[in-house]
Amino acid sequence: MNGRLARATTTVGMLLATTAMSLINAPSGSAARIMPPRCGFYEVSPPVGELTGRYVHCADSFILIKFHWSTGTTGTACVAPWWQIPFYRDGQHKVVNAYYVTTPPNLSGPPHDRRCSTGQPRA
Repeated sequence: MNGRLARATTTVGMLLATTAMSLINAPSGSAARIMPPRCGFYEVSPPVGELTGRYVHCADSFILIKFHWSTGTTGTACVAPWWQIPFYRDGQHKVVNAYYVTTPPNLSGPPHDRRCSTGQPRA
């Protein structure tokens, strides 16, 4: 019985190791789907449907970000802790950059359940 258990454990261990190695050696396209997104703004290339960019916030705070469209216009958005904001194409235009600004975001709700308000300041 112990021999069977040992062989089964070894087989499972080898399967896990093989799977892990295949993920490490996976082509960049498939590896990107497995890896968690990095922090900050990045362009989704190639676009996934209308999704062309994303801002990922990696901290325990609410922040305000400023984003720039390819037309030259700008906007702001509140980002909750450990949250992400997707950016979608608007016709031929897309968001080309987004970054943290020091202006505090407008929040609502009680202290133990804070949320981003609908309206945010311009920065």
